[in-house]
Amino acid sequence: MLPALSYTTLDEFDDDYVAALIEEAAELAKEHTWWNQPFALQADSKNANLLSGSTKLMHRYLTGSDGKPVKIDYRDDVLMGAVDTLALLEMLTLLSKEHEFAWQVFLPAEPRPKPAGRIIDGEIEPRLFELIMPEVDANEISEQELEDAALHQKIRAKYGL
Repeated sequence: MLPALSYTTLDEFDDDYVAALIEEAAELAKEHTWWNQPFALQADSKNANLLSGSTKLMHRYLTGSDGKPVKIDYRDDVLMGAVDTLALLEMLTLLSKEHEFAWQVFLPAEPRPKPAGRIIDGEIEPRLFELIMPEVDANEISEQELEDAALHQKIRAKYGL
C-alpha cells in the first residue's frame, strides 16, 4: 500500500487564484475524516504559481499513551489508506474538472518522486487506481468495506483516533 501521495499542478496560476484554490482545497478536505493526514495544498516551493501537496496515507504505528509504539493491523491500515486515497483522488479530480487544469500525481521515492499518473480536466488516468487495488485485493477488502463509514469510525476508535 502507498505510504503517501504527492501532487503538483501542471498549469500555473496567478497569485490570487493560487490563494483561492488553496482555500477551496481546505474546504474540501473538511468534508472527509482522514486516517493519517488531510489533503492540503500550498504554493509550490520551486514555483509559487504552481500548487502542490503531499498526503500521508498510512500509519503503520501510533504512539500509545505510554509513549510506546502501537502497531496498527496491516489490513486496517490498508483499508483506511485506500479510503483516503480514493477521497484524495476524488478531490483532485473535482478541482481539476471545475477549474480545467491538470495534476501530476507522484509516489514518494528517492532521490526524487516517481510519476504515478495524471488527472487532466477532471479525467483520471485509470492507472492511478492500480496504485491501491493490488493491496486492496490481496487483503480481500470489499467495495462495501471501502464505503462503510461506520466501519471506518470503528477502526479509528480502535486506535484512539
